[in-house]
Amino acid sequence: MPKVVDKPKKRDDIAQSATALFLEKGYSNLTISEIAKNAGVAKGSIYKYFESKEDIVFGIIEQAQESYDKEILYSIQNTNKIEDKILALFDLCISNCDEGIKRRKIYKEFISICLDDPSEKMVDFLYNIKEKYTNWLKDILREGILSGKLKPQSLEFANGLFVIGEGVLLFSPLVNYNDENLLQLHIKSLLKLIKIGENDE
Repeated sequence: MPKVVDKPKKRDDIAQSATALFLEKGYSNLTISEIAKNAGVAKGSIYKYFESKEDIVFGIIEQAQESYDKEILYSIQNTNKIEDKILALFDLCISNCDEGIKRRKIYKEFISICLDDPSEKMVDFLYNIKEKYTNWLKDILREGILSGKLKPQSLEFANGLFVIGEGVLLFSPLVNYNDENLLQLHIKSLLKLIKIGENDE
C-alpha cells in the first residue's frame, strides 16, 4: 500500500528546513538543489509541494508570520498599558533578540523579492499584513478612547504610525537609524499628544 503523505505538513517541513539556508544565502544565491538536499528529499519532489523557489520563500514568510502573529497577539492581550500594547505590535521593528533579527531578515528578503519581481500572491500577502496590523493598532487606540485614556482623534494617527514603523524596519541599516530609540521615542511622543491625563495604567 502506498504511503499517504500529509502534503500541507510536508510543505511546512520543507519550508522550515529551508529557513536557515535562506537566511544564510539570501534568495538570489539559494538553489532548489540545496533546499532539497537540506530537506532530505529528491530535487524533483520539491515541485510536488512548491511551484518555484519563490513559492518556497512564500512558505517561509508564511511560517514566520504565523508564529509572530501569535506572539504579539498574546503580548497585546496580556498587558493593560496602551504604550506596551503598541510596542508589542511593532516588536518586529525594534526587537534586538536573535529571533527578532532573524524575522526582520526574512521580511526584508521577502520585500526585496516583491520589489524585484512581484507576484499577485505576494502583493496580496503584503497588503493583508498591512491591513491586519493597521486594524490591530486601531483596535488598541479605540480601546484607549472608549476607556477615556485617549483623545477621540487618536485614530487619525494609526496609518501614519504604521508607515513610520515600516520605514524604520526597512531602511534602518541604510541610514543608520537607531531602530529601538527612534520608534519608541516617537510612540512615547505621540502618546503625550493623544493621552488624556498622565497615567494609562
